Amino acid sequence: MVVGRWIVSTLCASVAAGGFAAAAVVQAHPLALRPILDDLAARQERAYARITRLVSAPAPEPAPFITTAIQRGPLEQIVTATGALQPVDTVEVGSQLAGQIADLFVDFNDRVHKGDPLARIDQRSFISRVEQARASLEMAAASVRVQQARLERARIDLDNAKGNRAVLAARLENAQVMLEAAKRNVDRKTMLRSREATSVATLEEAQTDLASRKAQLRETVSLLELNAFAVDAAAADLRRLEAELIQAKAAVPLQEASLRAAQIELDRTTIRSPIDGVIVGRFVSAGQTLAAGLEARTAFNVARNLGEMEIHARVDETDIGRVAPRQRASFTVDAYPGRRFEASVRQVRKAPQSNQGVVTYTVVLTTDNREGLLLPGMTALARLTVHREDDVLKLPLAALRFRPARAVPEGRTEPGTREQAVWVQDPAGALRPVAVTTGASSADQVVLRGGALQEGDRVVVGQADASEPARFLGIRLGL
Repeated sequence: MVVGRWIVSTLCASVAAGGFAAAAVVQAHPLALRPILDDLAARQERAYARITRLVSAPAPEPAPFITTAIQRGPLEQIVTATGALQPVDTVEVGSQLAGQIADLFVDFNDRVHKGDPLARIDQRSFISRVEQARASLEMAAASVRVQQARLERARIDLDNAKGNRAVLAARLENAQVMLEAAKRNVDRKTMLRSREATSVATLEEAQTDLASRKAQLRETVSLLELNAFAVDAAAADLRRLEAELIQAKAAVPLQEASLRAAQIELDRTTIRSPIDGVIVGRFVSAGQTLAAGLEARTAFNVARNLGEMEIHARVDETDIGRVAPRQRASFTVDAYPGRRFEASVRQVRKAPQSNQGVVTYTVVLTTDNREGLLLPGMTALARLTVHREDDVLKLPLAALRFRPARAVPEGRTEPGTREQAVWVQDPAGALRPVAVTTGASSADQVVLRGGALQEGDRVVVGQADASEPARFLGIRLGL
């Protein structure tokens, strides 16, 4: 007020000085300057009146306090994360063969079933390989039949040789008997000749017959020896043909395997869907050539079921300890502003991901997409409910942060406790602190565990901005 009076005095002196100066000028030039000086005098009077009103105006009322009521209801602790929507199961379908794409049967968004053809590689060379393998199989089967016939002939030859041995053995026995008879005949003839009871011719005839019988015996023995060699040779030939038959029979499965391999290669020229799903990616076109490599090139991406989707959310390492499977979550996507989709935590992956020193962990969320609104690749802003309490008293966090100017809280709590003070207004408008005990908190509220406050009680959360004091010429006026 003193400053204001000083300002008024100073300004009034200035106004008076201006009036005296104006009067002197009027006396010197009474006619030319009279209108101007009358206007200046009027302005000075209005300024004096305004200064007087500003200085004498009462001081502004103190700014009112902002209060809010304590509410009862659920409280949720939320962890936010971003991620991309993905199908639950996506299969990359490729070709194991090199060749040119001859036919293309599907396109993006087509629904397919397991085994449906997606594309076909030119089959001509593979058909030739199948025909060649089939011909080789028929040759192997024919070789088996030839070997079986030769083996049968060898068995007959061996049986014949063995039959000849029996005949020759009988002939040998007969030759031996005849030789013994010839020997006895010669002995008898010799004894009779010594008695001159027979002629020399008869004795010589008996001797000739003996020599003939000996020759026949030697011939039979030789034939029998030759037959033994023939039997051994036939037996050896039979064993050889049996081995060749085994080899020929073994060639048949080998050729059958070659035929099956060729048929498999031919079947692989048709790229088929391994699952029921939707084509979400196509990376080949008709006429395109697929080159052979160590890994099969991806030709299609097939999503098993778009009725259920996953979100691979990236959660910061400071929050991952509170996330667990089966927790509830919700998310939004830019394609549908204002709509919130429900989800749940399916998996918390333990493998860390580091990007510029920021460590995050992947949390897999599942959500229902039977409406078909969500598409793979959409960016989702997820809110994971890591803790929830129902039907509790909720206190605004702003009430705990509020401190009136020059306020000294009554009493201090022990370090480590959750007992704090909030401020309330009594009926007279004065502030007083109230001790409260708090629990879990969300972004803007905290559970009220204990204290004198009840549902509906109002607590101070802030103070409204006071109006600006009056100023004149940049100088604050009033108290």
